[in-house]
Amino acid sequence: MRVAFTSCFSAQSFKQQPVWDQIGAANPEHLLLLGDSAYYDADGSSISMVKAMDPDPFARHAMRRLRDQLNQPQFAKLVRRKGLHIHPIWDDHNFLWNGACGAQVFEERLHAHLIPPTRAAFQAYRDALDAHEPATFPQPSDPWRSDIKEPGYRMIDIGNAANPVRLHLTDGRSYKTAGGKDAVLGAAQMNALASAIATSSEDTVHLVASGLVFEANHGETWMTCEAEHAKMLELARNRRILILSGDVHENRFAVPQPAGKWSLFEATSSGAALRTGVTIGALQCNWGLLELTPENVVIELSQLHMPPRKRVIDRRTWKLIPGP
Repeated sequence: MRVAFTSCFSAQSFKQQPVWDQIGAANPEHLLLLGDSAYYDADGSSISMVKAMDPDPFARHAMRRLRDQLNQPQFAKLVRRKGLHIHPIWDDHNFLWNGACGAQVFEERLHAHLIPPTRAAFQAYRDALDAHEPATFPQPSDPWRSDIKEPGYRMIDIGNAANPVRLHLTDGRSYKTAGGKDAVLGAAQMNALASAIATSSEDTVHLVASGLVFEANHGETWMTCEAEHAKMLELARNRRILILSGDVHENRFAVPQPAGKWSLFEATSSGAALRTGVTIGALQCNWGLLELTPENVVIELSQLHMPPRKRVIDRRTWKLIPGP
């Protein structure tokens, strides 16, 4: 089984997006889009502009940005590929704005009127990806639905009896508190994730899709929420967990975190089609690929003008196999 993953891309300034051709050539069965499929607050817009919008103008703004991405030719070609399952989650820039936290927005009530249209835009994006057809995305004259719930947590079994793999799609924005100190996922979502992991067979590989990086001591990270960070490490004591994260506009492997007899692993791929500072800095074409067999999990991270970097995890011991 092959699972590709990446995050952070913008159709506004990046009309050519070769990353999708590269991913298509790898022929994955699944593609994880780990947040920031559009930038509502950058690339010709700003945080202040978004905060000043009423619901209808914001809905049109968000829908237009997602529609532009769906119609980007290389992305559209990949979306239309039958047999490829695309799983998006959202992060701050295609939720509201940089660093936006759902719990804080609701508590302050200043911009809570933007929550219904952003949910509607993201759901329409998910629907178009599920349909394998960008043309199903709402047109500018179409009304947006005001009754859409938050994406929340979803679990999908994507493996089989010989190669059990469970995918966990998280929502790191709807329940996140300011700075993430009290919550990244929130209690209900964290409990659902924990239950889905704990009730699986011991040989299942758990892929946790996260907009935020797990191991980082600066920026937005799970480490700011000690309780949820500790809970993930506790779950990893008895289950095989690999976190796939985005957000930071670079590819990187985290140092495996000891969790009892096993370790918790993390691979980050961010910057599919933008620059390090969205529109300034070095051009990015970053993505990752997992090859999951009953014996190993092979992780490759690819980026512009550099050979892929590889890590191999032995599924039996859940330890890294030393490379050359």
